[in-house]
Amino acid sequence: MDLTKRQEKQLNKVFDDPKKLRKWVDEIYYEMQQRCKEETTKMIDEYLNIYSITVAFTAHYNLGLGKKRLPEFMEKIWRNIDCFKSGHLDLQDCIDELTEYGIDFKDILRYPGHGKEKENENRGTY
Repeated sequence: MDLTKRQEKQLNKVFDDPKKLRKWVDEIYYEMQQRCKEETTKMIDEYLNIYSITVAFTAHYNLGLGKKRLPEFMEKIWRNIDCFKSGHLDLQDCIDELTEYGIDFKDILRYPGHGKEKENENRGTY
């Protein structure tokens, strides 16, 4: 990084004064945290969009949901996502209810470490 003479003087002043250095480090750290938070939120939103399009397409293609029922179905999914985010819906409660109906959540997730046995069984059976 090339610095101008002015920037170099300012930087030397900062490094000579511990309070200024601490303030500078704190500002940089805060900016990094904000940028990471923004990027993480952006990435999560992108994945949620990909997932919702996939769910909508699959619900249309396999279940025959159309113009009227598909938006209603997707609205319910987004409402549940909002409930998870706000804490009104608990993942463990949902897992327990699925288990009561004989559905093992590991069979419906694509998550590292879960369902690897099935993944290995299905390898090469495309």
